[in-house]
Amino acid sequence: MSDSRLFWQRLWQRWADRGAAGIVLTYLVVASLWIGFSDLAVEAVFHSSEAIVHASLIKGWLFVIVTAVMLYALITKLLQRIDDAHAAQRRERANQRQRLERMVRARTAELEAANAELDAFTYAVSHDLRAPLRAMSGFARALEEDQRDALDDAGRMYLDQITTASAHMGALIDALLTLSRTTRGELDPLPVDIAEITRRQLSLLAAQQPERRVDAQLPETLTVHGDPRMLEALVTNLIDNAWKYTGERPNAEIRLTREDDDGHDGFVIEDNGAGFDMRHAGALFTPFQRLHRQDEFPGIGVGLATVQRIVTRHGGKIEAAGVVGQGARFRILLPRRSGSAADSAAPASDVSTEDAAR
Repeated sequence: MSDSRLFWQRLWQRWADRGAAGIVLTYLVVASLWIGFSDLAVEAVFHSSEAIVHASLIKGWLFVIVTAVMLYALITKLLQRIDDAHAAQRRERANQRQRLERMVRARTAELEAANAELDAFTYAVSHDLRAPLRAMSGFARALEEDQRDALDDAGRMYLDQITTASAHMGALIDALLTLSRTTRGELDPLPVDIAEITRRQLSLLAAQQPERRVDAQLPETLTVHGDPRMLEALVTNLIDNAWKYTGERPNAEIRLTREDDDGHDGFVIEDNGAGFDMRHAGALFTPFQRLHRQDEFPGIGVGLATVQRIVTRHGGKIEAAGVVGQGARFRILLPRRSGSAADSAAPASDVSTEDAAR
């Protein structure tokens, strides 16, 4: 942009400002005084028409010169005020940026300290807690192998409860470690085929329970961008839940579909299983909080908490909906990366668990 154009742009932007109004007012006052007094002075000093004409001509040129000098001075002062205001704004923005950088550094330090505490906790869980648990489990097994026949019914029941509680405590420790480790490390965003992960996990579950018949409806491909390790853990948890909670359905269904949103690539995993009461949906993603009894659907209660942490780590969103006795629906939205163009999913196909297990 040229200097003259910038000058007129600034002048126009500030015309309603007090400085611009002051220029106009000063110009009008000086012009009125000059015209009035100069006309009186010319008439008083000169008497011939020719002399008055020459004097008026000189007066006019003097008026132009004086007005130009005056306008230059006033406009220069106005532009200086504008520049000072811009400089003040730049200083304020710089101060705000420095404050934000200090806040970010402080927050980063807090997060690093929290991560260090989490590492220490993970170490304690994986080593310090496992040692007495292994000892308790070992002595319980030794007692069962060597002295079970010497125990009465109550003693054998107590021994079974110790063994069951030890196994449950081991599962809780494993769940804590999984919850801690799943979302650790740097994100490595890559294209990830959610349909392929779903298909692979369904095949594994079908091989473990060949008597189950589940109608799995999923597209050939469904690609999003994210960390492959974390997204595999996310999909595995959701599919495991869908498989578990449709266990009592003779006509069980598990569906995977694409459902994008503005600026997000998304997918939905839903089933027609036990579902849940939406009044208790707030507890879904809380670690070790479960909406079903242990004797109905065994579990630890960290699967959905892990899913939510993975989604949050990616800067995405998760939405849950359910109806008791009709099923559950989980929608995952992950930030769309430039160039991904929301890869359209291939047409859906019905895949039975028999086909998936092959």
